[in-house]
Amino acid sequence: MEFINHNYGLLKQHLPHDFYRQLLCQNTKDTQVYQNNFYGSDAKKSCEEQVSLFLKHPTHLRLNYLSDNATKNTHQKCINALNLVAKELGCNPSSKPQRGTLIVLGLGAGYHIHKLLSLIHYTDVIVVESNIEQYATACANIDLNSIERECKKRHGSLTFFNPTSYEQFIAELRAYVIKRGANTLVDISLYRHYSTPLFDQVYMEFKQWRNNLASMWGFFEDELLGLTHSIENSKLCVVNSHENVFSDFSNVPVGIVGNGPSLDKNLKKLRHDSENIIIASCGTALGALLKEGIIPDFHIEMERTAANYYLKERQLTDPRLKDVVLITLSTVFPKLINQFHHKIVFTKGNDLGSKLFSNGLTAIKPLYHCNPTVTNMAATAFSRLGFNKLILLGCDYGYVDPNAHHSQLSDYFNSASDLSQAKFDAELKVRGNFREYVYSSRIFNEARLAQEQLIKLTPKLEVSNTSDGALIKGAKSINYDELAIEMCEKHKVMHDVFTYTQTSERTRTHSIGFLAEVITSINALQSKIQSAPSIVDILNELNFFVQTLYANHNQINKLLLSGTIKYVVSTIASHINHLPTNQWPQYASKARDYIDTMLTEVRQKLSPIAT
Repeated sequence: MEFINHNYGLLKQHLPHDFYRQLLCQNTKDTQVYQNNFYGSDAKKSCEEQVSLFLKHPTHLRLNYLSDNATKNTHQKCINALNLVAKELGCNPSSKPQRGTLIVLGLGAGYHIHKLLSLIHYTDVIVVESNIEQYATACANIDLNSIERECKKRHGSLTFFNPTSYEQFIAELRAYVIKRGANTLVDISLYRHYSTPLFDQVYMEFKQWRNNLASMWGFFEDELLGLTHSIENSKLCVVNSHENVFSDFSNVPVGIVGNGPSLDKNLKKLRHDSENIIIASCGTALGALLKEGIIPDFHIEMERTAANYYLKERQLTDPRLKDVVLITLSTVFPKLINQFHHKIVFTKGNDLGSKLFSNGLTAIKPLYHCNPTVTNMAATAFSRLGFNKLILLGCDYGYVDPNAHHSQLSDYFNSASDLSQAKFDAELKVRGNFREYVYSSRIFNEARLAQEQLIKLTPKLEVSNTSDGALIKGAKSINYDELAIEMCEKHKVMHDVFTYTQTSERTRTHSIGFLAEVITSINALQSKIQSAPSIVDILNELNFFVQTLYANHNQINKLLLSGTIKYVVSTIASHINHLPTNQWPQYASKARDYIDTMLTEVRQKLSPIAT
């Protein structure tokens, strides 16, 4: 009984209070009956046999970043240098990891956890379990405290999740990664001990949620570029919240036109419907529409680099766009904004530029859910403006054939365009809108999930998905040919839009003195990295720095620095996880210098703007 109570003492620190109280009420005899029914006569043998099957075909994902010698970004230059030294020291990416994260779906008798830890040097173990009987069974069979001690000895942790839904699992895991560090995503194994609907969903969507957690971190130069563009654009145009300014036209349909492969079959009907539907071209879809003689009413852009403008300059400077309204973010290349007479400019959620703008005493409301693709930007922008009836055309977020990944009319299939060099892999299979499945990429899948989140958070939004691509939960799946477009006074809508774009008041901006604190943070981090005695200590300092950025709710420091640090943390972990431990000291020596160089360059790039 003392053995069981010792386990209960550990679980008290991890489980919700009410759940733990129920666990204390479990009868030992009932637990034994449950165990016999679950495993048969030999629980240990059943667990260890299952481990043997798992190791023949492990469910495991590894994250690593390739070198890019043409880069000017500080984090990538650091990655390049670290990749070289790791290769010189004998890093073998295909070797059994020296460190890693083990997520166990189902606790049971727990012998499988002991066995896995004895065979693979996992550092962090996350047990996902919500069943009282399973916890009671484990407490009667294994020493949970010894597992925790072993994890701590390996510089890791033992954690218990008690979710009742997939969304709760993702939320707990997201918080865990912030607390423990991005390194926990680098070598990650998923072990399903038994099946439940929740466990099966977590298992089937493993790659999707791992990619989601390792996506859209941002990085220093990108944030800084957006900030400098916002400063310049604040002098050129009105930036505002634009909330519900066209709500009188909430039922007028807006066709959000993406550049997906299914666009081509809908262009004829779109041209026919053009007098009764607002047409919004998104990014490169503009070229396909212009080739078909369809002039959009709005054009949407969100990418901030100059290259994005010059890639589409021929279309963006087309004289037919003289009355087209640009919807964009304050972070985009100023020359793009200047190209349009009529424009509606938002600040971007989770972006430094949004910190610049105020309207009297009231801060401008940033636009959220506008990543990762321009079609996400379009949907959330029109929703903010007050339009509730959206029709998705060519917003495929996937493809039947990876070689036919965009509209055939777009520059992706024009050999004279740089876009023709883009490659799209069949990274994922996702449920199709009109077929069993389509292939998708990491970015397209993130875009689909973002649209689902927008729809979920905006009940008044009515979204029709006519695209022959990925299914979007919350949207109505309907072929565009079957969608009746009713007559509407579109000219009145556009008259009000033109009037609004010419009469809105200019927005004032704050100073950027807040950047001085960032430099102080960088100096402090450099000092800690130099004094860290080992590579694990270096990782801990970097992770603690990111954790502090989130805990302090310092959006400025967080936005500028957290992504860059996460990329470096992940790179270091991907190396030492597959590097002989006797090489770690030499790797640490080089890593200190490369991180110091990176942080010095960050500070130098920031100083001219901060002053």
